[in-house]
Amino acid sequence: MRRICLIVFTAGTITNVSAQEKLALKDAISIALEKNFDVQIAKTGKDAADLNNTSGAAGMLPSVNVEGGYNRTDLNLSQKLSDGRVIERDAATSETISAAARLNWVLFDGLSMFMRKARLESLSREAELTLRLQMEISIQKVIAAYYAVQLEEQRIKSLKELIRVDSIRIQLATVRLESGNGSKLDLLNARLENNNHKAQLLQGQASLLEQQENLNILLGREPGTPVSASDELTLTDIQIDAATRKTDAGLQLAGQREQTAFQWLKETRGGRLPVVSFNASYIYNKTDNEAGFLLSNRNDGPGFGLNLQWNLFDGFRTSRTVKTAELSYTITKLQNQQELFMRQQAEIKLQRDYQLQRELVHTEELSHSFAQEILIVATERLKSGLGTALEITEAQRNFEDAATRLYTARYQAKLTETEILKLTGKLITVTP
Repeated sequence: MRRICLIVFTAGTITNVSAQEKLALKDAISIALEKNFDVQIAKTGKDAADLNNTSGAAGMLPSVNVEGGYNRTDLNLSQKLSDGRVIERDAATSETISAAARLNWVLFDGLSMFMRKARLESLSREAELTLRLQMEISIQKVIAAYYAVQLEEQRIKSLKELIRVDSIRIQLATVRLESGNGSKLDLLNARLENNNHKAQLLQGQASLLEQQENLNILLGREPGTPVSASDELTLTDIQIDAATRKTDAGLQLAGQREQTAFQWLKETRGGRLPVVSFNASYIYNKTDNEAGFLLSNRNDGPGFGLNLQWNLFDGFRTSRTVKTAELSYTITKLQNQQELFMRQQAEIKLQRDYQLQRELVHTEELSHSFAQEILIVATERLKSGLGTALEITEAQRNFEDAATRLYTARYQAKLTETEILKLTGKLITVTP
């Protein structure tokens, strides 16, 4: 847990980005680790588990109680004794003062107290792993949201480039129509394409605002905070295999839950054995009477002893509790095995998908480069009067499709890379 906390507070200097337009990914991650609501909830759960992980909560320490009391009564007294005497007294006062200190210490309870302490320690470790897993999940979400913002920004940039080409088309078509060398159809087609691209731009701007809001919510900030992704999306060569399973927080958490269930099983079995406890006390009592046979009485002093309690039959409640714990332990073992099998499947699928996605990104980069060059050539041909409206329209559409495919391929590959980093336990220690 110390290592996690160190990473949380040294992952990077948190800058005040509320008034800034650009946000670096490392700053976004640092803000999320401090302000994200899910992370804060997990931290609170860890604090609660640590608070309960004590010897006193396990029942290993004695309990000490102090008692005290004062009682006074005013009674009318009328007594006839066997020797003929008669005692009568009105408003006779009787005062009693009592005090006691009592200690009770369970010495043996079938070793349940030791199993309970082990279970509390296991629960504390569970909470620590839950916190780490939640931190990784939050970082994964932040990375996805961060590059989703950048994806929309890139799409908007491509649409603005197409709108710039549209304006050239409209200008040229207008000049040619006025000079008698063009047709009104070319001008209308140019304006139609321009309107289509403007409509897509409006949709893209709305989508960008939505992605910015999603990112801000993950950062625990106001949804309307201006934010823009400054880091370029890059991909790294990473591997996932059986050797990285020991750093998988999900697998570690599943194993820890199995350990907790086992400690609970051993704790419940202790209920079948006797309980031996030691008790000690110091008692003080004093009574003063204004009338009666006993006018004053006082006793004080220590006392101690051993108690044994053995529940021989309780309607099979202990047996049912033990059986329930056994079933719970069986379930956690199955869940742990299931988690391991799912991890093995992920190793194969993620590595295969990531390799294919990186190859696809490379292919789409070439296609985007070709489409961009074709658009430049088609625009120049249009300016020189050699190109046609159909040619420039086709070049624009190819450029738009190539750009969309490239940005989407990069984004999907980044998501897969982030999932691999999460499973290998590198999201917190490695800045993507």
